[in-house]
Formats: sequence, C-alpha cells, structure tokens
Amino acid sequence: MVNKIQFLSFSLVLAIYIALFWLVFVRRRLTGQLLLTTDYKRYRGLSLIYWSSPFLFLAIWGLVSSSGGLRNIPTPIEVLKSFVTLTSTGQLINEARVSVERVAIGFILASVIGVPVGLLAGTFVIANRLVTPVNSFLRYIPPTSFIALLIVYFGVDEAYKYAVIFFGLIFFIIQMVVDVVDDLDKRYIEIGITSGFSNWDLFTSVVVPSCWPRVWDVLRINLSAAWTFLVAAEIVGAESGLGHLIAVSQRFLRISDLYAGILAFGIIGLVSDKSLEVVSKWLFKWYYIELRR
Repeated sequence: MVNKIQFLSFSLVLAIYIALFWLVFVRRRLTGQLLLTTDYKRYRGLSLIYWSSPFLFLAIWGLVSSSGGLRNIPTPIEVLKSFVTLTSTGQLINEARVSVERVAIGFILASVIGVPVGLLAGTFVIANRLVTPVNSFLRYIPPTSFIALLIVYFGVDEAYKYAVIFFGLIFFIIQMVVDVVDDLDKRYIEIGITSGFSNWDLFTSVVVPSCWPRVWDVLRINLSAAWTFLVAAEIVGAESGLGHLIAVSQRFLRISDLYAGILAFGIIGLVSDKSLEVVSKWLFKWYYIELRR
C-alpha cells in the first residue's frame, strides 16, 4: 500500500536536492571537472552538496519503499524508529560495544604483527624471500574458509572471534605494507647511503618514518575489512554483537531491526574512519603539506 504522505515527503526532498545539484554543478559547468585540477574550495555550495548527499540516497530509498512496489523494504522512518527503540532500551549499545571490543582486539593483534613483518619483508632481502611467498599463498585463501578450522581449535568463544578477524587481516596488511615500502622514493635511500647510514639505520631512520603515513592508510582500509570478518564470526555461535543482532532479526523477520543493525555498522565505521583520518593529519602534517591537502 502506498504511503502517500511519506511518498510526497521523499519526493520533495529529492526535488530540492536535484535543484541544488543543478545550481551548484550544472549551472557552473562543473559536472565534468576533475578533482585534482579543480580548486573546489573556492566554489560555494560544494560543501553543502557533500554533506547533504546522504539525503539523495534516503530520498530514493524512501520513494521505493513507500511506493509499495517492493516487499520487505521498510521506509527510512521505520528504520529510524527501530534504531531509536533499540538504542533507548540499551540493546543496540550493548551489542555495538561487544562488537567494537572484538574488532579492536583482532585488528590490533593483526596490526602489531603485520606492520613490522611487512616493513621488514619490504626492506630486507632475507625477510622478503622468506615471508612473501608464504604470505602470497595464504592471502589467496578466502579468510572465511578458516572459520571451520578455527572453531576446531578455539571453539566458539571470544578467542575464535578474535582469530577470525586476525587471520582475515594479517596477510593483507603484510602485503600492502610491503607494497608501500616498495613504492618508497629511492632518493631517500640514496641520501641515507651517502650519509654513511648502515642498513639498519636506513630501516629505522629512513624507511619506517617515510612509510608511516601510507602504512596508516593501510590500517584505515583494513579496519573496514575487520567489520566484514566480524559479521562472519558473530553469525556462528555468538550470543551477542551486531552480527548476532542482524542474524536474529533476519530469522524472526524483524526487517526494520535488521536495517537498524546495518545502520549501526555504518555509523561506527564512519566515525572510526574519520577519527583515524584526523589522527593521521595530526601525526603526519608534513606528509599532507607535501601533498597540498
């Protein structure tokens, strides 16, 4: 059944966004401009388009769901009601807290081991010859295929969930860090050699400091992947967590709650990613000055 009030409301939001888009982009002939060649900060309205872009997605979603053309698609308002209800009862907060703890532990373990191994394998011949062949082999094995094996060794308790996230990330972190070192400007190495640095001095004083900004980007990318493996871990044998909430909601056809759980994933991911970006710009100011960003 068509919800006329919601349908008209979402139609109005979509019309406003289209009008705003026309004024900012089409009228100024910015639709084909390249980001790298455009001083977009001097154009008014681009920030408004940036921050209001989620409303375009919500408007389209709202039109589809409120039209009644597709079944089992709740409207954004229904999902918001479920999100507020789950939050007010404390259920969503508790489930999110458990999931964040699992992701944090698995991600930190993979990072603490993967980053040093990747830096060493990208710098020293012996480490490269020993690590990269095995790592490349393991990296092509789907991480979810380890789940059955990990259950045998760890059961379905917390250690199993940490292990799923750890094994899902470690091999990709190592390879991506190796690639970061391989892409290092060789002029830095040449300057270190002419300055009389030993191989270990080159590693500690040139390679590691120069690679840290991009290694941080590697960690940002893999943090998002950690949430993917968390869901795979929580669907099997978990009694708490956002993945468990989504699985239970699907089983009992609580579709709005299912969408609310997915929304919680998105919010946590966005906040964590932006936080890492802010920390990166604070730690590596020289890097962003060099990039003029």
